[in-house]
Amino acid sequence: MAAFAELATTIAATSDFQYNSNIFDTQSGFTNPFGGTRSGDTYAALGGKVDSSYIYSQQQFYLTLIGSEYRYGHFHQLDHDEFNFDGGWDWRLGRVLDGILDVTRIRSMVSFYNLVGSSLVIQTEQRETAKGSVQVTPDWRTELTGITRKVDQPQTTAPDLSLTETSGELGVKYTGTAGVTAGVAATYLKGTFADTGPTIVAPSYNQKSAALTATDQVNANSTFRGNLGYTRRASDTGINTIGGVTGELDLRRALTGKTTAEVDLTRQINAYLTNDASEIDSVAALNLIWQATYRISVTLGYNYTYRQLPGQGNAVVGGIIVAANDERVDKLNTAQLQVTYLPIPWVILSPYLRFQDRTSENFTGGRFSADVIGLQFSLQWQRNTIPQRTQLN
Repeated sequence: MAAFAELATTIAATSDFQYNSNIFDTQSGFTNPFGGTRSGDTYAALGGKVDSSYIYSQQQFYLTLIGSEYRYGHFHQLDHDEFNFDGGWDWRLGRVLDGILDVTRIRSMVSFYNLVGSSLVIQTEQRETAKGSVQVTPDWRTELTGITRKVDQPQTTAPDLSLTETSGELGVKYTGTAGVTAGVAATYLKGTFADTGPTIVAPSYNQKSAALTATDQVNANSTFRGNLGYTRRASDTGINTIGGVTGELDLRRALTGKTTAEVDLTRQINAYLTNDASEIDSVAALNLIWQATYRISVTLGYNYTYRQLPGQGNAVVGGIIVAANDERVDKLNTAQLQVTYLPIPWVILSPYLRFQDRTSENFTGGRFSADVIGLQFSLQWQRNTIPQRTQLN
């Protein structure tokens, strides 16, 4: 085929105005991190975005830059800036070899959901991903993925807190049936917590996973993808030694010409950096998308998270909160309604409503609820259509 080149770019100025009735995710009656019982506040976030892809023959080079400044109406101690950088090469050599090289760097505020009773914490994450695939035969495909990741999360009591992870995954898939892939995947991960301040009881851990994977374009209206297996995480001290069934099942279906529904179920073992420990997250999510007109779309979503943190509970002894070896369990409900309206092609208006509620077992101060109302506004210019990129995970 003859080689061709094309540049696609989207440039946008963005803003987000939000009111949150419980900005700190604190339990009723508890003081906020800066003293007092006030919990509600507003913020204005102003920023910009550049998303660009350059396609030359079968190669795609891409770059995404997003930045925002957050300014709060009352708690100015929370003022901060965030950014997201993502660049890479989505490559292909003929019909046999393809893959992706990607570098991501994100600076963001850590949600108070993860920091009960703490003040502003800014996290920086650096991630490098290399993925390669070989179509060994017309029916069989081999995939190899390597990831390095470092998260810096300095806190008042842990000024140099960080987590470094390195992982590799090998997958073998059968692609001989149209619209269907099925196979197996094995993953090994090595993680290390670090901080020059307090002593870390379990500084390192390793994790092994094995899973069955599948995708299926059931018909023109339904798509299924999923993986199901077992994950075991272990450390020398045994503190981060946990295991269980893990995976993800996702079904997306067009109910009508204008309405789409998606159900996603996941269960994963993750690191809880604040406590130098681990957690098991089970999540059920439902999204309904109604494309009312080509200018208006409505999204209704619900998310339920069951979060287990082994050995990370606390208790009140003599009026003082102390650590305990009980398992902390969080149950978080989130419901959101968002409308996206394009009055003209280069203007986007998106009002939204969100409700959050959490209950906790074996964790004092973990219960909260919050109501959020906001408006996102964007001015954007677009040249050509940015093509779909290979998924990293």
